[in-house]
Amino acid sequence: MNQSTSTIAPSVIQAANSLKAGQLLAYPTESVWGIGCDPYNEAAVQRILAIKQRPEEKGMIVVTDSADRIAPLLASLDNAQRESILKSWQTDSDNVDLEYQQAHTWLLPVPQTIATTIPSWITGQHQTVAVRVIAHPLVRKLCEQLVSAHNPFGLLVSTSCNLSGQSPASTFSEAYIYFGEQISYLQAETLGYTLPSQIRDAKTGSVIR
Repeated sequence: MNQSTSTIAPSVIQAANSLKAGQLLAYPTESVWGIGCDPYNEAAVQRILAIKQRPEEKGMIVVTDSADRIAPLLASLDNAQRESILKSWQTDSDNVDLEYQQAHTWLLPVPQTIATTIPSWITGQHQTVAVRVIAHPLVRKLCEQLVSAHNPFGLLVSTSCNLSGQSPASTFSEAYIYFGEQISYLQAETLGYTLPSQIRDAKTGSVIR
């Protein structure tokens, strides 16, 4: 493999700049590699959907760096619901027994008061948005760099880094074999979680995946 250094972001800031410029970025998550983009850039999202052969109606998972950042998305939940979500994200970040850890993504209802701040190509046909406060420290820094008037919640699209029907990349090398110089890369290791992220409904607590 003779990857071009031009496709490897040398810093989090430059990775963020590539996302802001509409590029796709592969990066490590808790368990496998993800591929993402600026969720507010429809053309970039459509490129990911095309790569994944994924219908827009399904919606997309997004990650951010802090629960406080997305407080408006948690506001419509009751205390018990919020507590479950915040506890799961805190557990994800405690980094204890990483081999048995599992990241938690939650389907959060989108209040009408902020509905226009979450693009329809992210929610798909749903009235919820799939969100995770990511435990990976490097990707947290990346999300922090994405915060702006354009992206107030510091959101980053996060879908598994693979071609349709193939296994998700678990290393940089595997990600590069899939996509080569078509996209950019933030090179680092995953956190080593062996279980895929769990998706749950914030209102009911039921496990979707």
